[in-house]
Amino acid sequence: MMSGMAWDIIGMFAVGVGVAALAFAGMHALRKLGLELPRWILPAAVGLGMLSFTIWNEYSWYGRVTGQLPDTVEVLETGSGGKAWRPWAFVVPVVNRFAAIDRAGLSGETEGLRRGQVLFVERWQPTRYVTLDFDCAGARLRAVAEDRASDWRPGTGDPAFAAICGKEG
Repeated sequence: MMSGMAWDIIGMFAVGVGVAALAFAGMHALRKLGLELPRWILPAAVGLGMLSFTIWNEYSWYGRVTGQLPDTVEVLETGSGGKAWRPWAFVVPVVNRFAAIDRAGLSGETEGLRRGQVLFVERWQPTRYVTLDFDCAGARLRAVAEDRASDWRPGTGDPAFAAICGKEG
């Protein structure tokens, strides 16, 4: 199974091939009309097309992913950052990760607690999940793994706690 990055690279090359075909046909048609364009136009058009697709793909990733989530999923926080191979992200930040919680997956209140999963979604990485117990009355939360729970910690300032217990906590 191919990763998301592999599909992005294949998409970039497909755009390059498509731009090359269009540019070649356009240059051929212009040559038939007696107009001769410089030879560097073809590779420049291919490079510009591939770069444009890559930038579009980066900036539209977050919207495409969150647009596919059910209405019950609430995005808690987003993260962004640039890399040396994406210098445009230093100028206009690109959202490349986010945390969300699915309200439909919350358990009913038992002994004053609600349990839910926070999803951590990052570009080109598998989605990770953390199960949390929310004690809205006690204004605290804790992580749960395989029926073992960590120590309680204050819920104030935590975006997941605010999303679930905001009006209660």
